[in-house]
Amino acid sequence: MKKPSQSNWFSGLLALLFALLLFFNANASGNISNMSGTNQVYDEMLYNIPVQVEYDQAKYFVSGYEETVNVHLSSANRIQLNLEANEDTRNFQVVADLTKTPLGTSEIQLRVKGLSTAVTAEIEPKTITVTVENKVTKTFDVEPQLPESIEAEGYKVKKVAVSPKTVEITTGEETAKAITRVIAPLSNVKQSADTIKQTVNVQALDDKAQVLSIENPAPQVKVVVDLVLPSKEVGLTISPTGSPPADIDHYTFNLSTQKVEIRGTKSVLDAIDSIELPIDVSNVKSSTKRTIKIPTNAEYIVSPEEVEVTINPVFAGTNTSFSQTSGQSATTSDTSQVLPAPEPSSEKTTSSSSTSSSSSSTSSESSVENEIEKEISSVPAN
Repeated sequence: MKKPSQSNWFSGLLALLFALLLFFNANASGNISNMSGTNQVYDEMLYNIPVQVEYDQAKYFVSGYEETVNVHLSSANRIQLNLEANEDTRNFQVVADLTKTPLGTSEIQLRVKGLSTAVTAEIEPKTITVTVENKVTKTFDVEPQLPESIEAEGYKVKKVAVSPKTVEITTGEETAKAITRVIAPLSNVKQSADTIKQTVNVQALDDKAQVLSIENPAPQVKVVVDLVLPSKEVGLTISPTGSPPADIDHYTFNLSTQKVEIRGTKSVLDAIDSIELPIDVSNVKSSTKRTIKIPTNAEYIVSPEEVEVTINPVFAGTNTSFSQTSGQSATTSDTSQVLPAPEPSSEKTTSSSSTSSSSSSTSSESSVENEIEKEISSVPAN
C-alpha cells in the first residue's frame, strides 16, 4: 500500500501535465487563427492610368498608342494597397520603354515601375502599339473652319481674321509629308451672335480630311469672324394689360412705328410672325404718351429696341377720345385695341331710337310743307 505523500505527488504531476497540454493546444489554435487571417488578399481595380513613354524626345516623335490603361492591384497589406490605389500617394508608374525601339510601328510590352513589393499589379492591356518617327518642325498657313450650323442657319460671313496666320507644327517626318491643311476649327456660336471670337487649337489634316498626330499641346490661334445675321420685318401686336377706369369704353393706340426688324438664325425667324407689345392702361384717363421697350430674348435681336406709344381713351357713350388737359379730340390709328367694357344699358338704346324716330318725323313734315309752298307759288294769278 502506497503512502499518502506519494499519492499526492503523483496527482500533482498529472495535473501539471494536463495544464501544459491545454496551454500548448490553446497557443496552437491561436497561431492557426492568425495564419488564416494573414492569408486574406485585397483587390483594387484602377482605371485610366497614364502610360509613361520613355524615348529621346529631342530626336523622335511617337504617336498612335493608347495613352491610358487599367491596372489591377492586389495585396495582403490593406494599408499599402490603399496607398498605391490613391492617386495622391501612389508611387508606381506604367512605363513603355522605347529607347531601343527602331523607326516604324512596333508592339511594346508595358511594365510597372516603382510599385511596393507588398503589392502585385496586372496591366490591361499588357502591350501597346506605337509608331516612332524622326522629329521635324514645319511652318503651315492656318485656315479657319466654321461650324456647319453657320451656313445651315442662313448666316453670311462678312469678314474672317486669324492671328497668327501661320504656325509651326512639330510631328513625325512621315506625318509632316502627309499634311495638306492646318485648320482652326470653331465651335458652335450663340444663336443671336453677330461676331465669333474664339481661341482654338489647330489641327493638321491629310488629303482625306483625317486628323493627324502632332505635338501636344498643339499651337493656338485667335479667330474673329464678323457675321451678317438673317433678318426680316414683323409687325407689332398691342396687348393691353391692367384695369381701365369705369368710364372708359376702350382705348386706341398710336405707334411711332408699325413694324420692327428682327435678326437671328433662320429657324428662329421662321417661327416669329409678330411681336406682342404689352401696354398697361391702368388709370389712363387722358391721352398719354409712353416709351415701351420691345420684348426680346437671347434668340434674336430687335431693332429698334423701343417704340413710342400714344394711348387714347375712348369714353363710354362717345366715339371720340379726349384729353382731360386740352379738351381736344385725339387722333386714332389703325392699330387700335379695344378693352372689354360694360355694354350700354337698354334705356340708352331706347332713348337713342326715340330720338332718331323723332328726328325722322320732323324731317318728313318739313319736306311736305316745302312741296305745298312750291305748288301754290306755281298757280297763275287772275
